Amino acid sequence: MDITQWYAVALGSLVVLFHVSHPLLLMMRISGTYIASSFLKHLYHPRVRLNIRGSNRYIGFSSKMARFDVLLVVLFLVGNAVCLSVEVKDVASLIKRSGLLCIINLVPLALGEHMNLVASFCGVRLSAYASMHKWLGRVVMAEGLIHSAAAISSQSLNLQSTFGAAAAGVLLLLSSLAWVRRRFYEVFQKLHLILAATLIAAIYLHSASKNIFKVPNCYLFAAVCLQISIGALRIGWTIYRNIKHRTPSLATIRTITYKKKSGNKTREIPVLDAVHVHVRLARPWKWRAGQWVYLSIPGLSRTSFAQSHPFFVSWWYRDAKGDSFIVLIIEKWKGFTKDIVTVGPRSEMRAIVEGPCGRELHLESYGTVLLFATGIGIAGQLPYVTQLLEGYHNYEVKGRRIALFWEMDSELHSAWVGDMMKELLKKDTDKSQILDIQLFVLGGYISSKTEPGDVKPLGKRIKMTYKAMNAEDLIRSEIDGRKGRTVVSLCTNNKTSDKIREAVRELLDKTIDLKELEYRPSS
Repeated sequence: MDITQWYAVALGSLVVLFHVSHPLLLMMRISGTYIASSFLKHLYHPRVRLNIRGSNRYIGFSSKMARFDVLLVVLFLVGNAVCLSVEVKDVASLIKRSGLLCIINLVPLALGEHMNLVASFCGVRLSAYASMHKWLGRVVMAEGLIHSAAAISSQSLNLQSTFGAAAAGVLLLLSSLAWVRRRFYEVFQKLHLILAATLIAAIYLHSASKNIFKVPNCYLFAAVCLQISIGALRIGWTIYRNIKHRTPSLATIRTITYKKKSGNKTREIPVLDAVHVHVRLARPWKWRAGQWVYLSIPGLSRTSFAQSHPFFVSWWYRDAKGDSFIVLIIEKWKGFTKDIVTVGPRSEMRAIVEGPCGRELHLESYGTVLLFATGIGIAGQLPYVTQLLEGYHNYEVKGRRIALFWEMDSELHSAWVGDMMKELLKKDTDKSQILDIQLFVLGGYISSKTEPGDVKPLGKRIKMTYKAMNAEDLIRSEIDGRKGRTVVSLCTNNKTSDKIREAVRELLDKTIDLKELEYRPSS
């Protein structure tokens, strides 16, 4: 085999290692050895700041990668650099080598078409999966540019045959820029896929040989097969989930109100920046914390049929008829979410639910569970409180203390989950009462008499503090009085995550662990 074939094998091995990293990590945690603890402390939990930012407020991917993920990226980059250098003696060999490497790297890139499906199945962190996809794309584009530049310099470029590939590549690169994704999120989703398919077709037409079973077309064929297989699986799974005996999934939009008591009177203040969406499922599943779905409501607006966004399942229930519902908290931003919030109360609109996706954080083996959330991140943490309380009463979890810390921008936002929090406290009827909730309000005080730093009790076990959350002090105070093994779970913005991660890393040992939810609020 030549060096490119060895590279293809090595790349395949690296891709497999990344996709099985989650079960390997679970084995390390269970083993509790010094090597496993050192790996978690020095490679898995620490993040490396990257100058290339790629976050958007819908998805909330961090611009930081774990050291383990960075190590995989470095190995990938070194492998490509070696292949572009070894046995490349002239421009002609550089043209051939760079073009072939570009095509080989397209194969794992095809796995990113529906990364939520693949990442959920493999249990891989979605943020890490997205980062790997970006680095694969960057290298493919770089090698494509090297290939084109070398061909132009040697005057061996057939402009007519390569125009399509070059145009598709440039448009694909432009559509991948962070500001494009933020401003045109719905368009980006569809355009990115179309341009990727166009690029593969253009490369095939550019190739001298048209035999799909010979190099390099065999790699293009593999990429196409991966795309088609994953796409067909996704479509089939979505149809199965949303249609049962001609009964579709239906969505109901409900407004949120903040109830302020003043003596014997209750004043209702409408919350204008968020709604609850209750989705009646055509085919229910076994609900677990950490799950999220893609929601589409085709009849919401003229363009909503092409819009689909991810949301955490905040809670679930069955009505008197026995129908199963999931509840999504949707905060208003732009596009699809703005349409949902501003359209007002609507009942039983046909919905398409794709999922469930997401990997559950297993918190049942910890004696002390500390849950941190900022903003809409509460939608991801609340199901864990529900699940842990149910497990506690069924003697399925070891938890003896559950502490939920939530920082919000406005006091009105407490109404997003206010009723659900009260229900959870009612369920925590054991004499020990293991649940404790602390709320931190940054601004938007309802009462003009409220001052920064004020503390207001909302019952016996909910405390509202009118200042920013000091996560480091909260963690240290909880660690001092902890019961058994401790886990810190994050669904916070990047700034808060950085502070908590650093505080936990300093204390990290065999009895303290750190876990992060896949989706989290943007900073």
